[in-house]
This record gives sequence, C-alpha cells and structure tokens, in this order.
Amino acid sequence: MRIAYLILAHDHPAQLGRLVARLAAPGVAFYLHIDANSSAEKFAVIQRAMPANASVTFIERRPCRWGGFSLVAATLDLQRAALVAGCDWLILLSGQDWPLKSHDAIVARLMRDGVAGFIDQRGEADFDVRYRWQAFHFESFNRHPLNRILQKLQRGINGLGVKRVLPAPLIHTRAGSQWWCLRADAAQAVLDFIAAYPQVVAFFEKTLVPDEMFFQTVLAHTAFADRLSADPLRYLEWTAGAWSPKTFAETDLPQLLASDALFARKFAPDGQLVAHLDASLAGHSLSQ
Repeated sequence: MRIAYLILAHDHPAQLGRLVARLAAPGVAFYLHIDANSSAEKFAVIQRAMPANASVTFIERRPCRWGGFSLVAATLDLQRAALVAGCDWLILLSGQDWPLKSHDAIVARLMRDGVAGFIDQRGEADFDVRYRWQAFHFESFNRHPLNRILQKLQRGINGLGVKRVLPAPLIHTRAGSQWWCLRADAAQAVLDFIAAYPQVVAFFEKTLVPDEMFFQTVLAHTAFADRLSADPLRYLEWTAGAWSPKTFAETDLPQLLASDALFARKFAPDGQLVAHLDASLAGHSLSQ
C-alpha cells in the first residue's frame, strides 16, 4: 500500500523530523506544508531536520491563520500533490501528532473494513456549526477587535431573519475533527466536486473554522457519502471551552497505550513522552 502523509506544520523542526522518521516505511511518502508565516530561517531548519531515507516533498507555502480557509486551501494543495504523484491512501496530520500503532498495523486497519475513508462526521444535532456559516466571517478579521463589531452587527441582522444560505448543490452541513484518512478515490472526489462547484469554495472562504466542516460537508454530497467511517482513528482529549486539544503528559500514557486509534495529538515538542510511548508499544508487541 502506498500511503501519503499530509502534514500541516509551522514550527518545531526536531519534532517534525522525529515524526517523519517514525512513520517512514516502504511505499510511504510525505507532503509537508509549512506555514508561510514561519520565517525562511525556520523553514530551512525544518528542511534540514528531515531524515535522509524518507521521501519528503515540501509544497508551496501559504500564510495560514487560525479559523480561516487558508488551512483548508493548504490541505487541498497537499491532496493535489499527493494524488498527482500517486498513492492509495492520504492521511492528514499535524506536526504535533504521533502514531499509536506500527506501520503494518496502520495498513491493516485502513484495509480492514473496506471503507473509503475515516473522518469525523456529525450532523447539527451533535456538532452545531450554523453560527459559523450563517454569518460572514472574514479570515483577516479572525481574532481581531473589529471582528467583534462585525459579528454584533450580523447577529442583529440575523435576528431579523436575514442569514447566509448554503450554495447549491449543498443541502446540509456535516462537521467534526479536522484530521482524517481518505482513500485516494475519495480524496479525488473532493477535488472533482470543488472543480465542478467553485461557489462552494467561495462560500467556505467566508466561514469560521471551515477546516472542521469543509471536507465533511463536501464528502456528504458525493457518491462516497455512505462509504465512510465516522471514526477518524484519532485519540484527542478536550478541556471544556478550549479551542484546541490538550497536550498529553506522562500521566496519559496508559490511555494512549490502550487506545484503538491509529494516531494521537497533541504532544509536546521535547520528544520525551513519545519516546516512552514507543518503548512501551515495542515492549507490548514483544510480549504478545
């Protein structure tokens, strides 16, 4: 199986190098997008941190901003690069992820259920994102004082019944975690869909945190809608009210080892916990 790991990152060169080295295997290729907001010097250090035996491609860098479509655009760029080069599966990771299983176990899990992808996909009853798309959100204003004024104005307008509506052919939204595993044909279906309906991209470009609904919503409107698992194969822990998952500590090691997920996030860049995790996983494997 040919696996393409798509990695979104902006910092921590040594951590990125360790992640690539840990995942490197025959048939595995890596496609990295490094936020253009990171300096040229930092980018050069990241490039030097890559293991020599890994197939690594750095794609053109975009400046990314939290909550903006730039993260989706960078992910789509990674998809295009991987699909042009040829692969069977695409796995989206952050630079602070780490695998919980071996390469062979990852391959076996991807093939086991015969599905076309693993992506967290929830409806509005479980993951209500209407407030994110029924009002305009401009990426350049995200986390900017002017954005508060804009949102107050829009809430007043929305109260009068004036709201954004989904563009055709979308009839509903789906949402969930940003991180996914997609078979190549499902990933290609996303690109084909947005090529056929550019208005969908234009709509999500003015939506808050689209990376948590864009891929779910698009895939729900393709022939792959019923061929996806809602399990993203990720282990994350969230603190109530937090905007990002917690960073794991040594006390989380038992839960990480017991998880059926293939990957977990997020980990501190010092590498200590992942070293203990790998040693424990190796010991567990030997004991079987």
